[in-house]
Amino acid sequence: DHYHAARRLLEQIERIRPLQLGSVIESMLACQRQLRAVEQQLAALDLSEHQHLEGELQQLDQRYRELRQQEGELAERHGRQGEALAQQDKLIARLAAQQDELNEAVEDAEAALREAAEHCVDADAEALLTTLDQRLQDAGGDIDFADEQRRAQDSLNGLALALERAVLEHNGRARPGDSLVYDTGVEALHSADFFRRINALLAQLDNLHNRLRNNALLEKREQLAALRDSFNTAFVSNLCHQIYQAIDDGRRALRDLNEELQHHRFGADRERFEFQWDWLPEFKEYWQFFKEVTEAPNLGDGAGLFDAELSPASSAVRDKLLTMLLDGDEQQALRELERISDYRNYRSYDILKHPEGKPPIPLSQYGTGSGGQLETPAYIIRAAAVTSAFRFNEGDSHLRMVIVDEAFMHMDEARSREVIGYLTQTLGLQLIFIMPTSKCGPFMDLISNQFVFSKLPSPQPVGELNTRVLVDRQVLNRERVQELWAQHRRTIRQQAMLDFMEEVNA
Repeated sequence: DHYHAARRLLEQIERIRPLQLGSVIESMLACQRQLRAVEQQLAALDLSEHQHLEGELQQLDQRYRELRQQEGELAERHGRQGEALAQQDKLIARLAAQQDELNEAVEDAEAALREAAEHCVDADAEALLTTLDQRLQDAGGDIDFADEQRRAQDSLNGLALALERAVLEHNGRARPGDSLVYDTGVEALHSADFFRRINALLAQLDNLHNRLRNNALLEKREQLAALRDSFNTAFVSNLCHQIYQAIDDGRRALRDLNEELQHHRFGADRERFEFQWDWLPEFKEYWQFFKEVTEAPNLGDGAGLFDAELSPASSAVRDKLLTMLLDGDEQQALRELERISDYRNYRSYDILKHPEGKPPIPLSQYGTGSGGQLETPAYIIRAAAVTSAFRFNEGDSHLRMVIVDEAFMHMDEARSREVIGYLTQTLGLQLIFIMPTSKCGPFMDLISNQFVFSKLPSPQPVGELNTRVLVDRQVLNRERVQELWAQHRRTIRQQAMLDFMEEVNA
């Protein structure tokens, strides 16, 4: 036992070898130093410039997964499309067979249409086919012909029945020579034979219509001649002469007013006013036509408007007016004729202001005038309108009253008094003007009656109002008022002279 134990111990001892720990530890230390140096370099390394590459890598990875998913969906869709394609091939084969049948049916229908057109004078088979082709093209082929055929057949059945009743009613009322021969027959409704009988009936109706129309043409011709003479008379007498006379009367009224205004001066500039007018090109053509028609001998009295020898320009205007009278839009035609018949539209108007010793100024270009300077011609314009409307130069009895509200608001006292004198003394108008009580003092010597309106609180409500209006009428003695005004002016003038002399002495 001791021997074996010593033997095993010797074997274990023999297995012991010397260890080279120094070199191993030295290499480990070298690796450790190198690793630490690399870690330091790695920590000091700046990777901020390449961070977007990491983001792109993640995006590409996401895109890769999406493409893989899309690949699977496309593969599934490809399978479905293959099945649909097989079904479409079967449908195409079936439609090709139906197309041949449809072409044969179309050829038969076109032949039937051309055969029917031979029996109808007004029918054009080729035009009908072209229209149908265009309709099919516009609708994309989506037309329910079965429904249209059913509705057309129902309509034709009703028309055939109505035609038979109409023929029977006509034959019951017509003379023996005007009766219609209509064989109802036993053929199928809307067959070729039925269509031929309808065409034969149509020929009978045309002959009967021509015979009756020829009998009525003579009577209608006489009526048309009478209507034409009436139209010529009314057009020439009631339209041309009246418009031409109205245009001339308007010019005469302005001319008379200009003659009257030559003797009247206004304001410190001793200015006078004159109306000026000029033709508008469009309406001058109408005026020349009316003038030529009015001066034409015997026109409207035996001679027709369309038989007269007019100038080319007047003939064009005549045709234009006739087109307006016969226009289908009656309201539009009436508005246009009213515009033409209004003589005021034929000229453009302006007022010339003639300051004494200065060139005239058109008021349409007088953009720098003050309110009072522009208000004076405004009253002249209104007075001219009143004179023209009331026709003071015609007859002996006229309404000669004019009412002016907010009178002479922008005018000074001198100019206002001149306008009042022009309206009352020159034109002979009874002038009623309204102005605040505080501003009426300078005009007291010009008025004969004064009405003062005062609104006062009411102690008791009058209906829904809590105020009442009192009216005080005053009849003024103009001569006495003028004397008081003159005395007051002398007093003010003397007081002003004394005040001036006192200031000079001081």
